[in-house]
Amino acid sequence: MKNRRWNREFPQVPYAVHMSVLDALSALEDQEEKKVNQKKRGIKKRTMLILAAAMAAALGMTAAASGIFKWNKQTEKRFEAPPELEDRLVLEEIAEQGNQTVSDHGLTIEAVQTIQDSNWFYALFEITAEDESILIDENCGMRYKMDVTGGNDPFIGFTWGFVDNGSQEVSNSRYFEMFGTKMDVEQYKSVYETETDAAGEDLQMNIQFTALTGPGEKAMEGDVLIEGDWTFALNIHPAKTIRHEMNREFEINGCQVLIRSVELSPLSMILICDMEGIRALEKVEGVNLDQLDSLQSLRITGVKYEDGTEILQEYAQEREQYGDMDYAKILRFSSVVEPEKVSALLLGEERYEIPLK
Repeated sequence: MKNRRWNREFPQVPYAVHMSVLDALSALEDQEEKKVNQKKRGIKKRTMLILAAAMAAALGMTAAASGIFKWNKQTEKRFEAPPELEDRLVLEEIAEQGNQTVSDHGLTIEAVQTIQDSNWFYALFEITAEDESILIDENCGMRYKMDVTGGNDPFIGFTWGFVDNGSQEVSNSRYFEMFGTKMDVEQYKSVYETETDAAGEDLQMNIQFTALTGPGEKAMEGDVLIEGDWTFALNIHPAKTIRHEMNREFEINGCQVLIRSVELSPLSMILICDMEGIRALEKVEGVNLDQLDSLQSLRITGVKYEDGTEILQEYAQEREQYGDMDYAKILRFSSVVEPEKVSALLLGEERYEIPLK
């Protein structure tokens, strides 16, 4: 039994869970060796007990692994998912607890949770001032510096800010969110054309907060309330993606649109189309992509599972990007999906059904 590689036999769970199971097995095996001279029947019985304990530990740890931490309520608002999907993202180490708290000059910042996949990055912090007279609202700000290990910035867009006043009461403590969008059309093409997975690598980054600022007018930053150094080292594991090579034409809003590929993760998707059909849609909808207009007929309104279940998607974060030949829509789902079950996309208010298989 010592030659068994238990880490390959058990379901995929976080490293700490694996080690707990392995430690339990080691202790049980030691007990077995000390009593090796007992009767054969007794040895067989103990062997069965060891196997039963190992299976119980594996299954129990797998079921309880998500209990290591629960999704933060603010994160749940951003990434709607039923409990079983929340558990899955925890088990796959896609949704992780920050486990870092830094205090300086009367201000404490806690890294609450991070989630990312190949297309999107999200980090949630909680910022608390010891002085309860300091009121933090949605118009306050945080100065910060960000450094990605290796020096290659993976983001083409990055936004941040305190949560709105409708989500949290104004007080000396408030959630601070960061959203990052990865890759543009050309970067995406280089990834799949060379069959690499650079966008799916673990993201190692340092975020250094340097000041809490008060409310400002319009785009202007307010006065500095507290200065200090709050540095966090994050190592974030991305969600795996499922890629569908399409290269098929579909009629969308009266136009023939060639869809090249669709890539899905539990959190987001990338839709790649040929530009000829996209230009035709522009004319029909009376929009101009060059002026940052959006194609409504290509808005992702839901996905359909193989059993007919539809997971509808409210408007969430998305980006439309294009080059000379290709158009890409990168969308963060408002409701988390199971990519392996998705059989079709639903586009636009008309819910054009685009089968993936």
